[in-house]
Amino acid sequence: MPKPAVRPETPGQWLAIAAILAMTLWRVLWLAASRAELGVDEAQYWLWSRSLDWGYFSKPPVIAWIIRATTDLLGSDTPFAVRLSAPLLQGAAALLVMRFARTLAGDRTGAIAGLIYLMMPAGVVGSMTVSTDTPMMFGLALSLVLWVGLARQPSPWRAAALGLAIGLAVLSKYSMLFVLPGMVLAGLFLPRWRLCRRDTVLAVVAGLVTVAPNVAWNLRHGMATLRHTADSAQWSGLQLHPDRATSFLLSQFAVFGPVFFAIMVICSAQALLGRGPPDRRGPVLLTLPVLAVVTGQALLSHAYANWAVAAAVGGSLLAALVLRAAPRLLALVLVLHAALALVLPMLPALAIDLRLPNGQALFKRYTGREDSARFALDLAQSHGLTAIVASERAMLADLFYYARPGDPAIYAAPQSGPPANHYAMFHALPPGLPGRVLLVIDDSAADRLLQAIPETQELGRYQPTSGWALRRTFVALAVPAGRLSAGTLEKAATVDGG
Repeated sequence: MPKPAVRPETPGQWLAIAAILAMTLWRVLWLAASRAELGVDEAQYWLWSRSLDWGYFSKPPVIAWIIRATTDLLGSDTPFAVRLSAPLLQGAAALLVMRFARTLAGDRTGAIAGLIYLMMPAGVVGSMTVSTDTPMMFGLALSLVLWVGLARQPSPWRAAALGLAIGLAVLSKYSMLFVLPGMVLAGLFLPRWRLCRRDTVLAVVAGLVTVAPNVAWNLRHGMATLRHTADSAQWSGLQLHPDRATSFLLSQFAVFGPVFFAIMVICSAQALLGRGPPDRRGPVLLTLPVLAVVTGQALLSHAYANWAVAAAVGGSLLAALVLRAAPRLLALVLVLHAALALVLPMLPALAIDLRLPNGQALFKRYTGREDSARFALDLAQSHGLTAIVASERAMLADLFYYARPGDPAIYAAPQSGPPANHYAMFHALPPGLPGRVLLVIDDSAADRLLQAIPETQELGRYQPTSGWALRRTFVALAVPAGRLSAGTLEKAATVDGG
């Protein structure tokens, strides 16, 4: 095939690029000023990054690799260093979405699609916290740029790069697999998406080679990540929950934005009926399978709002194709989304205690974490105890993150059955540990444990006045390590799994 001509960037393209770069800088600056502490998942990802591997208990490995890169680069483990990749990858993904859409639909549509992706609510929130969604979306956008480029100009090296990009997206979050059926269908039935046989084989081989180490890690660890993913699905027979499916679909108006998600739904419905312009078929295939799979999951059990975020790239192109013909509506929607994108990153710095109309603290999950961890760490130090034991994943995440050199060792409490979380699998209380340990437990279970193990001594109580554990009371008990067993603890309290 002849090499396509390289088109120069238009003024509209440069304006969109400048807007993306400016918004990314805005997000980085406010992230640096943020007072939000690491959430439980973020702290767990940070712990993973301290020991690089090809897999982890509940997620594939890329998130840990990225956190290790940013914290090593800055020489710091602060929340800013842990989260720095989030706004940078979101901005890079927006540029890739613009390139992808430009290749398929022209300069103006590409610029619009990049701005839509940049200012979707999911992307705004994704730039403020480090999560597996963000690197997955970057990998997906890169994969699509390489895919449509290969369809125009075959290349064995770019085919290998495509397989690598898809593999890295899968290693970021397994939800990337929801997009692959649509990509395959587009390659089979849409000429502008069709790859030659050689490039297809090379891409498949490169992708399989990329994900193979994670498969091997799972095999060595009892399929831990895949088992956790299956447990999260919570399938129990064929009982249907239409209310949950409806709730999930309604939540997508907040995830993608009401206008953008409405366009995604309408265009998908038109495609199913064989209607709509031909240029929408490709992005529909990137969008509809993702929404269908996750809605089906919600119908069978439950689904979190962010599980379908992989539809954002195809949805951005769909919205751009529709809204380019309605410039006034486009301008209004972009202005409203830009206002949200500018204001929301400021709140953790300027209004960390902001409350919603119902009285709930907006950033409850990101405050009060260090105080509760230091309660246990300092108390153990003052009583000469060399180990702290907890059963709750949130408390364990905070203890590991806020522990300093010389602080007591931290262990997950014994539990029955397969490990319920990363800490139970890799940081369980070792059998035969001598002496006493400090056990952190809810007050509702403390009295029962004091009765079950008479040698136990209460050392202190902590009742947060704000933050993630508001209205809870933690009790610190000095317990002989040898007396702690799964049965005893489970009789006293339910061991948390996550």
